[in-house]
Amino acid sequence: MQTSIAQLVALTIYGNAYLLRADKAAGFYPDNSTFRFCESVKFFDPVKEEAKWIEVPFASDPVQWFEGLRKERIDTLRMGYGPSGQAEAADRMLVGFVGGGGRWLIEAQGSGWSDFWESAWQVGDRTRTDKKIWNVRYFRIARRQPHAQTQDLEDLERLSKEFDRQLTEIEEFARSQRLDNFAKLFRSARTRLSSDPPYPDQYHSDLLRTELLPRTACQLLAACEDAWVFGGMGSWNDQAFDPIVQPRYEALSEGLYQLLNRVIVAAANSSSYGTLT
Repeated sequence: MQTSIAQLVALTIYGNAYLLRADKAAGFYPDNSTFRFCESVKFFDPVKEEAKWIEVPFASDPVQWFEGLRKERIDTLRMGYGPSGQAEAADRMLVGFVGGGGRWLIEAQGSGWSDFWESAWQVGDRTRTDKKIWNVRYFRIARRQPHAQTQDLEDLERLSKEFDRQLTEIEEFARSQRLDNFAKLFRSARTRLSSDPPYPDQYHSDLLRTELLPRTACQLLAACEDAWVFGGMGSWNDQAFDPIVQPRYEALSEGLYQLLNRVIVAAANSSSYGTLT
């Protein structure tokens, strides 16, 4: 999955761990894989003064953000996803672009109210030899709002079965079109759904920790990493077929993309269920 999404997953999982027991986030920043190419990750409160907005610093790194939220009596973090609503192209076709693919937020829940945070990624020094070229800023875009209609109430076991069915269908389609590399990815994702963590071979293996997430959530996120085939040139989005086959491809692709987003949200938000050990 795109690093910007994976980073939201990481902040949600480790943030919930920190809010329960601060020591569980030890070593999280900057060592987590989702910060590998980030020069900085900072948090701001936009404040309007007269006719302009001023970005007031809130935290200079993710761990300071966790602590700031704790002091504000935030007890739970939850991810949320919503479609962009753009008419010119499906979100799955735009996800390879910075800021494309829909809208992702983190909801910081207090007692009867929520604040909402959104990220902005900006390229910094492209010449850095360590490739840490991204400057990431998170903004508190809303304060003291009612809790959102969250997407984390799905049964993870049922969601896993639905995911397996979707992966089976799109794998069969990929094989029928001789797209063997993609078929292998879909098959690998299906295998993750029934295999036990840890998964040291995965890029974001540090998200898949059973002391922070239920076992099924780890399996779901591992499967998402393999099944996330959406992007730019050479990706699943970059395929074209006979007009008779194209509608099937479009339907399967849209179904997988929407399901992946549901799975990511549900799995990450399961970190708020009090499973920390």
